[in-house]
Amino acid sequence: MSWPDGIVLGIIGRRADASALAWASGLAHRWSTNLHVIAEYYPPVGMFPHITTDRERTETRRAARQRLECQLDRAAAAVGTDRRDTRLSLVPSPRLLPALTSGCLEADLLLFSLAPTSLPLLARRREQRARRIAATVRVPASLGPGRTLGATVPT
Repeated sequence: MSWPDGIVLGIIGRRADASALAWASGLAHRWSTNLHVIAEYYPPVGMFPHITTDRERTETRRAARQRLECQLDRAAAAVGTDRRDTRLSLVPSPRLLPALTSGCLEADLLLFSLAPTSLPLLARRREQRARRIAATVRVPASLGPGRTLGATVPT
């Protein structure tokens, strides 16, 4: 594989894994390439008699973005770089697959961050989801160092 022109990091779950963020930031810094982080957020769901308002939906998106921005800042600091070439996109659940697919049109590598969990069933489901997404894109994909999905991914 040649040096990637772009890296996409897909975050599966409500939280990003700090080690995956640091790994992706480190690779982007080492290869002097752009990192595009794509995460899904979960908009509030209204049930009768409560209907969600635009304000509630906007606040949920803002809170999710702020949480990820802080995590990305910490990850960049952990590898001794800044976030200048990192872009963050938030998509409402369940729009992660189309967002990652279109993001990979501009990138040469897809990485995943699976939200940490102590529940083995949930961890397996997240990994299976990552494998299904990796099977639909045209670029090599990885769950982390030594955990390649498909084509060979450098570490």
